[in-house]
Amino acid sequence: MNNHYTPFLLALALLLLLASCQHDDPEPRFKPEDQRTFLFLTPMGEIFDINGKLVTQLPKCQYACGIISDKSDYFVSGISQKERVGYWKNGKWNTLHVDFVDDVDHWIDGIGKWDYYLYLLDYPNVLKNSGIFPLEDSGNFLPAKQGLAVSEGKCYVVGSKKTDTSGGNYLPTLYTEHKGKYTYEMLPIGEDATLGECTCVYAYDATHTVIGGSINGRPAIWVDKQLQMLPLSEPVSEEDESYAIGSVILAIESNGGFYAVGTEPYHGNDAVVTIWNNGSISHLEFDPDHTISSDVAGLIGYGDDIYIATVEYSFNENNEFTTTTVLWKNGVVVKAFAGVQTCGFTIV
Repeated sequence: MNNHYTPFLLALALLLLLASCQHDDPEPRFKPEDQRTFLFLTPMGEIFDINGKLVTQLPKCQYACGIISDKSDYFVSGISQKERVGYWKNGKWNTLHVDFVDDVDHWIDGIGKWDYYLYLLDYPNVLKNSGIFPLEDSGNFLPAKQGLAVSEGKCYVVGSKKTDTSGGNYLPTLYTEHKGKYTYEMLPIGEDATLGECTCVYAYDATHTVIGGSINGRPAIWVDKQLQMLPLSEPVSEEDESYAIGSVILAIESNGGFYAVGTEPYHGNDAVVTIWNNGSISHLEFDPDHTISSDVAGLIGYGDDIYIATVEYSFNENNEFTTTTVLWKNGVVVKAFAGVQTCGFTIV
């Protein structure tokens, strides 16, 4: 070999070696706190930032019901002004399916995403991109507002199903997808219970779920289909049928445990946001002197942090009725802004 080319060839070989060893760092699953962007959705298709500033009004929106994110993208499910079912991706409308009769009363609820597929619950069907997958024997089924979850390509739908068409009780029901077919099973409610409902489902892999709901008006979760009754803050007799949770129970898996949030009567208030965390119980009271009722709009586990969005209904010092959206992080208020009644939030 000509020594004149030796340094050049060595340099080229070293460059190729370095190039082969370099890999793009994968995008972290959870952003640092100072890089997290929060988006809050209203049923009218308004999206607000964490300061209560209007970011966008979704075009052609008749009704919006759910918001999720995938890295830097956000997706909102809903119905367009032309009665089409679909979603907005970063504010741009996409019709998910057009083969519906125009006068059908669509019941859009859950939204989920896996890889390139987006899932919507348009009762009595699950829509997956351009496919329609009916829920088996769904005539007496009532889907939950946050009743769809997807993980590793497996889709779950929850709600309540009437067991007797002549007027029987509704029971908690889980639909599970297998090869494109959605079959259901009733979840256990325990002895002496007569009715129950599922209000949300969280799937953290292809085989494990946490489902929130209630049994005879008492808060409950099902971990991998096994019932766990949640404790009450104040004693209620078994004969007292006036007790009822005031809003949905949302539940997730977090750091090997289970975290649920809903509302319950507390200190004379009919609906106070309540947290159940592996047996412990606590409350989120934003403004006890003025709040008359609270609701839960969303629950997100993000790394080691738990975020909850609530809606607070109150009368201010001038006796004016106000609606306030509050974002909580690990039980502490992050931000509150009045005049917005959010129905969900996400982190991008």
